[in-house]
Amino acid sequence: MSGIYLHVPFCRTACHYCDFHFSTSMKNMDSFVDAVIREIQIRSGQAPWHSSLFRTLYFGGGTPSVLSVDQAQRIVSAIGSCLNNEGSWAESTIEVNPEDVSKESLRGWRKCGFNRISIGVQSFDDDQLNWMNRKHSAAEAIEAIWLAKSEGFEKVSIDLIYGIPHRSEKSWTDTIEKAFYLPIDHISCYALTIEPKTVLGARVKKDIEKAAPDKLIENDYSELCLMAQHNGFIHYEVSNWARSEENKAIHNTSYWEGVPYLGLGAGAHGFDGNRRYSLVSNNYKYISSIESRVLPEKFEELTALDRSNEMLMTGLRTSNGVDFEELKQLWGVDHILDNASAWKRWVEAGAIIPVDENRYRISERCWLIGDSISADLISI
Repeated sequence: MSGIYLHVPFCRTACHYCDFHFSTSMKNMDSFVDAVIREIQIRSGQAPWHSSLFRTLYFGGGTPSVLSVDQAQRIVSAIGSCLNNEGSWAESTIEVNPEDVSKESLRGWRKCGFNRISIGVQSFDDDQLNWMNRKHSAAEAIEAIWLAKSEGFEKVSIDLIYGIPHRSEKSWTDTIEKAFYLPIDHISCYALTIEPKTVLGARVKKDIEKAAPDKLIENDYSELCLMAQHNGFIHYEVSNWARSEENKAIHNTSYWEGVPYLGLGAGAHGFDGNRRYSLVSNNYKYISSIESRVLPEKFEELTALDRSNEMLMTGLRTSNGVDFEELKQLWGVDHILDNASAWKRWVEAGAIIPVDENRYRISERCWLIGDSISADLISI
């Protein structure tokens, strides 16, 4: 069963660390919504989407909460009319910023069919929020979480950022203590990255700002892991924690399991089971092309080796790990034999541990270097 991802490429302001595709100009939003609806109609006549059963929906960005409820409803209605979800979603998520959350907006999103909300908190430290150019306060974020729960959202997730160099001694501890006090069901938490084409990247290059030292990043991550465990949260993916099995993100889990998904909107990516595709990261070009009924996309054909390597990389990001015998059967690739010395080294170091007979995972204490471990096991 597949999922649908919509990229909403609009933000009211640019966060200093973000290099995702977005525009701070709102003047083309109606045209963008019209284009997305046309794209849905075009996709509905294509294989494999015309015969796919879709079980999850995810509005990401950008900032999906800048859409009016009417605009969001138009898109959701077009999806329901053109694509098959059997009348309901196993999970339907909208990403929102705290400053956009009100009783009215929450009720509107619920009417659109969203049952899960992901709130972009990033920090509960007002000084850090200002440094990142976020437009909400810690108080607004806290109020947004309580409101979302009170207005009937079944699942409430928040995003946090660790490894922020601009901080007081207790910034991170205070942030995660507040998080676990609140009525949340899920946390996604990522390290602050210094991207070159961002305000933060420019400031670091000019030596105005300093990147966080590795030790600080490691300490933040370890502290979050310990506090999440103390509060009964399941660490099921390197950057994701859930209050229970039922609160794991269904849509995102399908990415890690290699399930096909339909990507819509400027800057979106999709996967049809054999090829990955990306839509142009330019709102004007996207809208113009769709108006001409041409999908502005590029494809990447995946070989059996590509698929096996991808399943290795994404699987080792999860607590479920990777069944190496299954990879051999599916794709004819033996990652352990191909990389025997690296395998032996990481197993002996306790970085790779067994889950069951043929399934292995990266230990939690080594997840921060998990990409390096996975890279050592890629077959070429």
